[in-house]
Amino acid sequence: MWLLARCVPWPWLPIWCRNSGACAQRHRLAGFAEASQAEQEQGMRVNKRKAGGFWCAVLSVLVLIAAVRCLRAQSATEAAADKERNRVVVAALPFRDSSPEEKYAPLAEAMGDMLVSFLSRAEGLVFVERASLDKVLKEQELSLTGLIEEETKAKVGRLLAAQYILSGGVTVLDGKLRINAHLFEVETTRVARSEEAEGEVDDLMKPVSALAQKLGKDLNLELPELDESEIDKWPEANLHFMRGLGYYYGKMSDHAIAEFMKALALKPDHARARYWNGVCYFDDKEYDHAKIEFDRFLEEFPQDEVAPKVKEMLATCAMEIQKPTSAGEGE
Repeated sequence: MWLLARCVPWPWLPIWCRNSGACAQRHRLAGFAEASQAEQEQGMRVNKRKAGGFWCAVLSVLVLIAAVRCLRAQSATEAAADKERNRVVVAALPFRDSSPEEKYAPLAEAMGDMLVSFLSRAEGLVFVERASLDKVLKEQELSLTGLIEEETKAKVGRLLAAQYILSGGVTVLDGKLRINAHLFEVETTRVARSEEAEGEVDDLMKPVSALAQKLGKDLNLELPELDESEIDKWPEANLHFMRGLGYYYGKMSDHAIAEFMKALALKPDHARARYWNGVCYFDDKEYDHAKIEFDRFLEEFPQDEVAPKVKEMLATCAMEIQKPTSAGEGE
């Protein structure tokens, strides 16, 4: 200071000091402002980096989700393609009846549908609808009884895109049931497998189930076991129809009617269930109920092959219903 006092006239010294202090303060404030601005800019850059990182993470997650969905869709497509390649398509024909008694003919005719009901529970097995089979036969001017020649079977099988044709026969003698089944291979025009099963006619479930298991193994298919007590839980009309036939041949018409009604509840257009329901009432001489069932059968299935027989029973029903009235008038 003493040097400053010698160089600067003393009257100006206080002013200079004040100016120097103000200048220093301005410099400090400017430095603080610059530092604050730098910190703000750095903070903005950090926030931008954070925001950029956040959106990059979001984009990565979206890309990952899209990739996973694409992989799943591709896997599902490949699985569907594998399933399509590995599926087995079978067309089932009505079985022949070789029983001495004519009354077992409907049982033979229904046997193919019964086996279909069991076998259709196997994954990968597809059965041709009966309507498709009938359509092809009509177009080719063929009948089911005419499907004997191997070349004819192969032709029908190719038209139905089927790999196998299931056929066979049923024999009932003294209450004993024998079923034989044949798997005709369309590609090679030969019988690939033949199986048979035996049992009691009034206990159809056991022999049909056993035969279905054998056929499933022949086709390399895993067929789940079906307990008879679980049939009520199974949404398959033919299983109830089959059990109804068993009750019918076991002389248990009330139980048979109950099963046929269950079959009709699941499949209202089940022609055979409607027919046999009427037969049960007819055999029990409940002609009023039988007439209702037969009238409905002829209304819904006028071209069915059992229609002529239904008309005969219907005429008997009308005659029997009129009997009490005639007797009353005679008195």
